[in-house]
Amino acid sequence: MLGNYEIPMFKRKWVQLIEEFGFEDKLWVNNMYEEKHMWATAYIIGKFFAGFRTTSRCEGLHSVVARYVGLRYDLTSFVEHFERCVAHLRFKEFNADYESTRGAPVMQTCIELLERFAAEVYTHEIFLLLWPFLSRAGSMRVLNIENNDDCIKYIVCKHGRPDFMCTIEFCQEEIIFMCTCLRMESFGIPYEHIVKVLVDRDICEIRRSLVLDRWTKKVKSALNDASGFTRDAVVISRQSALMEFYKQLVAVAAKFLERYEETRDIIMGLYSSYKAADEGINQPQSSVAKSDNPYVHEINIGSGQPSKKKRQHCSVYQMEGHKKTTCPWQKNIDNNVIEDGTNGSDDGDMYTEPKADLDSDN
Repeated sequence: MLGNYEIPMFKRKWVQLIEEFGFEDKLWVNNMYEEKHMWATAYIIGKFFAGFRTTSRCEGLHSVVARYVGLRYDLTSFVEHFERCVAHLRFKEFNADYESTRGAPVMQTCIELLERFAAEVYTHEIFLLLWPFLSRAGSMRVLNIENNDDCIKYIVCKHGRPDFMCTIEFCQEEIIFMCTCLRMESFGIPYEHIVKVLVDRDICEIRRSLVLDRWTKKVKSALNDASGFTRDAVVISRQSALMEFYKQLVAVAAKFLERYEETRDIIMGLYSSYKAADEGINQPQSSVAKSDNPYVHEINIGSGQPSKKKRQHCSVYQMEGHKKTTCPWQKNIDNNVIEDGTNGSDDGDMYTEPKADLDSDN
């Protein structure tokens, strides 16, 4: 039913199926055949659905949402828990982007230049989908080549299967490839027929006309336009991803005092540095910069010698150089709480069940 056949072959296969199992009088089978243009590969080939063929992906998304929301939630609880679900999905997307930019896969085919180019351009998941077609290109044969004025026609088939032939038209001026299998138009990645033509013409990279932007690593760089909604969407996605990383860091850093102090100092140091950079403030090179703790201030007298006065001690965060009433860390927390209250956000312990495991996709 889902075989990748031409329309005449599909009709012959369907008749054989009906006769073999005696389905001539089955109303459901006849209705399915009447709607074949909605599900049969032979009729929808050449139409791009970004990998969606059935409702399975929607059902998978529903199962993820069900881990965060419940039937008895009121509207407010539903929105709050749904936002946590969206944050989880954005975190998974951020993690997938990180994996795509991290390292390079091992080259395994004989057409290493094409394979390496694909690994540099495509995301990790798309490269894994493309790799079998690069590998199978070696088993394709070129039966005939026709040179015309505008384009060159290649007739290729699989080794030992001359009955399954495909015709690829290559326009040299526009550098456009068109294959009768229409799989490039259906899935957005070049199949082994087109790859065979690239190898035959000694082309060492996948041409721009064969690369779909949505499958590449750099597609999100086009969203960095300062005007429009897309910029805000990218920033929100980054914020959600960083929040998920922060939650995982807190879980392990708060167990021990040494980890807590080190994490606190690093976070506040980054915060002060980024905030000063955004405000265009040049931080002076003082004892604060030399200290491991950005909030440990040495008290100096006029001669530049350290004072012998008793050092101030913060009773809240066990830090020297300031006291509880002047603690900059506490001030930052208070300001953030006020801002969150103004924006109506609430990160309290409202979410109890169902509890989702961020490290699991199931």
